[in-house]
Amino acid sequence: MEKNYPSLKEKLFVITEGPYDYEFYSRFFNRETCEIRFANSKKNVIRIIDNLLGEIPDEKQESFIGIVDRDFSFFYENCRNDPANIFMTDSHDLETMIISEKIIERVLNRYEKSSVGGNFQRKANVGIRDGNLLRRLIECSRLIGLSLYINEKYGFNMIFKHINCKKKNVFLEFTEPSSLSINEKKLMEFICRRNPTKSKDFMAAFSEEMSEKKEYFDHPMQICRGHDLMCVLLSEININYPQKNGKNVVLGDLERLCLELYEEEDFYKTDLYGNIKAWVDMQKKGTEKSFFKTEDI
Repeated sequence: MEKNYPSLKEKLFVITEGPYDYEFYSRFFNRETCEIRFANSKKNVIRIIDNLLGEIPDEKQESFIGIVDRDFSFFYENCRNDPANIFMTDSHDLETMIISEKIIERVLNRYEKSSVGGNFQRKANVGIRDGNLLRRLIECSRLIGLSLYINEKYGFNMIFKHINCKKKNVFLEFTEPSSLSINEKKLMEFICRRNPTKSKDFMAAFSEEMSEKKEYFDHPMQICRGHDLMCVLLSEININYPQKNGKNVVLGDLERLCLELYEEEDFYKTDLYGNIKAWVDMQKKGTEKSFFKTEDI
């Protein structure tokens, strides 16, 4: 691209995982000095960056970075430090970095305005619950996250794609929307039904990890997946905030709304921003150009 378009020579190329990431990071990088692309997966981002580092002269290696989800690397000692030119989200993924009690409150206020009512039901449910809503979402999602981590750690190659809410919110099979609580037994049965040949080994590993490493839950935004938190929140919205148009809110709409309600100043407080800015300042010494839309908020 630089050979064909000389004007790109001074730009920083930012490679992200997918369209949602592209939309998010486009809010913060200066498009006059940066080109943002997405590679359709974390694996592709890392592969592209590795290939570029192996092929491009040293003096040009400050021209590109990759941004990927941290996933479970927080729990792997040899992955605590980001590889060269690769930067990771502060928490498990972009969604966990975005979601907060403040965002949840704003989301529910938005859906309440277009709701047909249900104030009595909502007040009754609040009385049943103990603690803030984000903590409830975490409690409903952390066992799924731990299950995925165990699957990855032990190489079981189990199938977890079915645990989502894209078409049907399967979380309703093992969570109770009124109290926003999880039925651990039903969740384990759900996972094992879809992975019958691996269920015995999985349950043994799960029990061992639960008994020996309770600290997993000391880092909830590292063990939980953002999509799981969103799916639990989605059940809350569709049950307690029925929309006037008679349609259920879908995951894509909820994720886009969270993106819209996320404040720019929150991004500039993240370690991700701080790490990228420090790297850019070091690599691009002497330049007066800004690579972010807003600096030093």
